[in-house]
Amino acid sequence: MNIETLATLAHHKISHADQTMGNFRAENLEALKKKGLREIVPDSYKFTRIESFLESISLDNGPAPTPLKAEDFQAPGIPTVTFVNGEFLSAGTLPEGISVRKIGPHLMDLRELFTEKNALSHLHHALLNDGVMIEASPKVESTTPVRLLHLYTGPSVGAPTIVIVAHPFAQLTVLEETRVIGEADHVTVSETYIRALEASKVEHITLQLEGPGGVNHNSIVAEVERDALVRSVILTASGKLNRNNLTLNLNSPGAHGESHALFLTNGQEHSDVYTEINHRAPDTTSNQIAKGILDGNSKGVFTGRIHIFPKAQRVASSQLNKNLLLSKKAQVHSQPQLEIFADDVKCSHGSTTGQLSPDEVFYFQARGIPADRARNLMALGFGLEVVQKIGNLLGREHVTVIIREKLAEKFSLGGTP
Repeated sequence: MNIETLATLAHHKISHADQTMGNFRAENLEALKKKGLREIVPDSYKFTRIESFLESISLDNGPAPTPLKAEDFQAPGIPTVTFVNGEFLSAGTLPEGISVRKIGPHLMDLRELFTEKNALSHLHHALLNDGVMIEASPKVESTTPVRLLHLYTGPSVGAPTIVIVAHPFAQLTVLEETRVIGEADHVTVSETYIRALEASKVEHITLQLEGPGGVNHNSIVAEVERDALVRSVILTASGKLNRNNLTLNLNSPGAHGESHALFLTNGQEHSDVYTEINHRAPDTTSNQIAKGILDGNSKGVFTGRIHIFPKAQRVASSQLNKNLLLSKKAQVHSQPQLEIFADDVKCSHGSTTGQLSPDEVFYFQARGIPADRARNLMALGFGLEVVQKIGNLLGREHVTVIIREKLAEKFSLGGTP
């Protein structure tokens, strides 16, 4: 697949859209043609060449879409909004005070939220599917998460778009889950925009269960206002290439941002997490933990950028990146970055990469636990620290089961790496 193929797909969508959507797609298609597929931010894709992965994708003569029933993929007790191959399918019964509506009729009102301007964002807008807007009414405190399920059943290119708005003093958890049925190649270019208004709380969980031929480029942009909180938890369990971009803009005093990420890679998989936390106002706080477990010939990348603006005094921010290598061929690149332009701040960052400790395995063995079991327990504990950052109980239980299964499925910790 190349830019000409993507342009053809975009032209097809433009010709089948109404005038507003068609014009929006056409504008971004022209911008894409001028910029190509390279990101314009220096060094942000230094270790991830999107073109090389797209070139290996073929949607021609692939397997036929797998027939499915959306109800087969529901989660007990969690209302689900379902997309199939990038297209909206259905929405379940939502908690009181939470609404979901398609964004197509409201595109002109919402497009000012689409702040991403890079080449891959233009690709997304050119291929834009009719996504959804989720709103939490003022003072609504929902303890039931809303699950957005993206199902891919065959060769496809999807561009889901999600807008999340929490009105003042509201509380909302959204779980975006991507699942692939079968092994067909596909490309996902998704964007999620979050607005947390005064004193609201938004927890956004990204769970990626891609197929072996899946390429996923995901961007999340959050605007956090006075005394509001946004917690982002990104969990990448599988996929040929996963690139996750997160931007947290802390715009007013009292705003708090959290970024937590875990990626699991094996074989030839490649996972890249890029985060920006912008402290634009004084008396804002943030914390971040990113972890990777890597085996085989896989590669992982973490870039964490914390930017404190000149007038953002009395800021407290922490960042930590830890990586666990289970083979000698696995590679990880860690780039923690602090950019501080204020003098009354409290900031810390750190990065460690290592292997399972033989001494710790021996400690388990001395207490009657076999070495195989000890390695699995250590890797499980390492990864689940991120999962435990999920505040919503139902969401955390749902994700914990899946991550436990993936850890057991992906990594053979019983023998020599």
